Amino acid sequence: MSPALTLEGAPPARAEVHALQQRIHAMQKTTVEHRVFPVSQAVANLFPERGLSRGSIYQVDSSASLLWALLAEPSQSGTWCAVVGAPDLGLAAASEMGVNVDRLVVVPHPGEQWFAVVAALIDVVGIVALGSIPAPSDHMLSTLTGRLREREATLLVRDAWPRSEASIQVRHQWSGLSQGSGMLHEHRMSMSSTQRHGHPVRTCEMVIDAWGAHEQTHHAPVIDIAHHRQAG
Repeated sequence: MSPALTLEGAPPARAEVHALQQRIHAMQKTTVEHRVFPVSQAVANLFPERGLSRGSIYQVDSSASLLWALLAEPSQSGTWCAVVGAPDLGLAAASEMGVNVDRLVVVPHPGEQWFAVVAALIDVVGIVALGSIPAPSDHMLSTLTGRLREREATLLVRDAWPRSEASIQVRHQWSGLSQGSGMLHEHRMSMSSTQRHGHPVRTCEMVIDAWGAHEQTHHAPVIDIAHHRQAG
């Protein structure tokens, strides 16, 4: 399983960025119809507008499953995405979660030039996800946020950054494993999103099982009416 492009340079060469721009512009829609990148139904409730706001920064938990859940719908809908500084993420798992890896750019080792790498990618892709990179200086952050708004792109970061639109946390629960043995048959994720602008905390649950990743639905309990019949 390979992404559309892996950039090993730090920062990538101008020719690489130009080639990527041409490739993406040839494949992407020419008009922007929405101010958000819609996400899958399983995680849409985390966002007031049911998607990632363009021009914004989100702090997300380090969970790979959460990242792939956020990138699945945008990449399937035609948005190019990039992952920077996270060499251990499994692309096979990304594909299983619904990510279109043909629209994924990977920069596993940006080094100290991560800012230049991210700035170059924002020019050509819709969503950029970072590994564990501390918040930059105020000047760098202002430059970055201005570029995000101008390009209508979205940045996902793991660490706490100022000016983040929301912070998304995850609690995990696995079923099927017992004391190091057995087969994993269900992965349940309870997610919460704390918004910056005073909105109430938003929550949702997602289940990953043999049928893929999907929203957790709660069913009403089944009641045996035989125990509730009255004589007479």
